Amino acid sequence: MKPLLFALFCFISASPLLAADRPPNVVIIFNDDMAYGDIGCFGAEGYETPHIDQLAKTGRRFTNFYVSQAVCSASRTSLLTGCYNVRLGILGALGPGAKIGISDEEMTLGEVVKQQGYATAAIGKWHLGHHEKFLPLQHGFDEYYGLPYSNDMWPSHPTNKSFPALPLIEGNQIIDADVTGDDQTQLTTDYTNKATDFIERNHEKPFLLYLAHSMPHVPLFVSDKFKGHSKRGLFGDVIEEIDWSVGQVMDKLKQHHLVENTLVIFTSDNGPWLL
Repeated sequence: MKPLLFALFCFISASPLLAADRPPNVVIIFNDDMAYGDIGCFGAEGYETPHIDQLAKTGRRFTNFYVSQAVCSASRTSLLTGCYNVRLGILGALGPGAKIGISDEEMTLGEVVKQQGYATAAIGKWHLGHHEKFLPLQHGFDEYYGLPYSNDMWPSHPTNKSFPALPLIEGNQIIDADVTGDDQTQLTTDYTNKATDFIERNHEKPFLLYLAHSMPHVPLFVSDKFKGHSKRGLFGDVIEEIDWSVGQVMDKLKQHHLVENTLVIFTSDNGPWLL
């Protein structure tokens, strides 16, 4: 078993020390291309991130963090398997034309916790292969809703017009074959609603929620409720909406008195790719 998975397995197996009635929940909020200084607790200015800052204040803030490779698919492979991406043959970012993805032979975090009776959901960007055999439902997750790869892998890409239409997937089915810019303005909200609904439906049993936001990877989109809200333009608006999403998840945990028995991890796959 990979070191990361072994550590999580030990954490869950030791759960009677944490709660007499059930093992701890795990919530991983994973952002795409969010940099070290993009949130308030690390010095961001011109917009507010109170919910993320509260996590840092009441939890543990890590100031040194390394990923196996500073590219989407590679980094996510290592997070979900605990294995160096090179060993699994996943390098860089898998595109719509990729024929490969995560192997059936690899054990994911979802598969680890399901051994302990957890409900599991992957919401947001997956990027470990878009063919059905590579999707979350085949790799330890009960539910999936999101984009199979980066939100810029679509015909509106500034330098690559050959990308096909961007699909939105629920379970194993494409529910929107052509995600538009207007659709992307609702991604953060939709992901958040799916996440809080998952917690609502599973609050009486242990669960793993993997919430992988598509942003602030470019192109940037934000809902009307945050459009023009910050002093940093569209980027600040996007970060504030992600912060709102964190607040919604935490409020749902509080509603069901789960905060003290939930491990919440907020992090990013790598730093920004545009300067």
